[in-house]
Amino acid sequence: MSHDIRTPMNAIIGFTSLAGTHIDDRDFLQDCIKKIAISSNHLLSLINDVLDMSRIESGRVKIEEKPIHLPTIMHNLRNVLNADAEAKRLNFMVDTTDITYENVVCDKLRLDQVLINCVSNSIKYTAPGGKVGIKVVQSPDEKPNYVKTEFIVYDTGIGMSDEFVAHIFEPFSREETSTVNGIQGTGLGMSITKNILDLMGGTISVNSKQGVGTTFNIALSFRVSTEAEAASQFEVGAISSDISTVDTSADGNSALDYSDKKILLVEDNDLNREIAVAVLEETKAKIEEAENGKVALDMVKTSPEGYYDLILMDIQMPVMDGYTATREIRSLDRKDVKKIPIVAVSANAFEEDVIHSKEAGMNDHLAKPFNQTKIENMLSKYL
Repeated sequence: MSHDIRTPMNAIIGFTSLAGTHIDDRDFLQDCIKKIAISSNHLLSLINDVLDMSRIESGRVKIEEKPIHLPTIMHNLRNVLNADAEAKRLNFMVDTTDITYENVVCDKLRLDQVLINCVSNSIKYTAPGGKVGIKVVQSPDEKPNYVKTEFIVYDTGIGMSDEFVAHIFEPFSREETSTVNGIQGTGLGMSITKNILDLMGGTISVNSKQGVGTTFNIALSFRVSTEAEAASQFEVGAISSDISTVDTSADGNSALDYSDKKILLVEDNDLNREIAVAVLEETKAKIEEAENGKVALDMVKTSPEGYYDLILMDIQMPVMDGYTATREIRSLDRKDVKKIPIVAVSANAFEEDVIHSKEAGMNDHLAKPFNQTKIENMLSKYL
């Protein structure tokens, strides 16, 4: 873990130092910034994976089963990963023809995580022009009212050696070859996947051949939804879609002009607030700042109705946290506070944090660190 964390940190610190000594060389500076961004994203992926492993090992990850519609899950999976596949000119296929029971009960969040991990892996290690696919096959289960569901993820990628396959589900396992060494990865994705499947009562197996490709077989036993549950899952879906992490897949639109909008930014950290203001000002919106939830509440109280068009609310703050401030704002005796969009902007990025944000009355959840693209996509959604 020390090695994997220090590697991108070394690049970030090193290229930052180089940028400082070549401040007048625009081309060199841009190259440094690009490499800093690549290393920063890799470090963020590593931190997220380490936190996931920590939560799993400490028993903090709970399986919460709810009714789902399998074809919709697979359709959403295609939408999430299709851009990555197209960027590598891959033939990406999703086959749901062998689904006999569309409505089942499972933990959607964890199923999504498992499938995205496996398919993303296939996309990452498959050369341009190759094939990546996922096929869903259902068969009778030993338990009454249950159905065995297999998710077969396959690719025509670089494959793995037999020696590595034996250790693929161990933390920080990465095959050491000249091809693999040129591809960034944390070595935790498959270990996380295996641990989640253990919690879900499922299994995963792998068949791979170097130069030919890899196939992962994920087997889970799902209870078939009753008619009432199948009907209710659409209602559950509607509720959960009210708040979600902001989509960051689209390109930012630097031409946004919100000069007629007022945004209240609530953030206790001076540097984070400075970054957010700099990014937001690119959209020409008028930005007002509050260093904690109490100050934000007072600013809303004393403002005319309809004054603010959007509130960006940090969560962990002194004096009054973001959840409390949001509830207090929503409870004010004035009409505008019921409809004004309030978006959590927080380093707390787990699913339960998103749920807590909704329960407090927020419309959305934007995870830190954020950039121009994330901010612009969020503004386009609410302004």
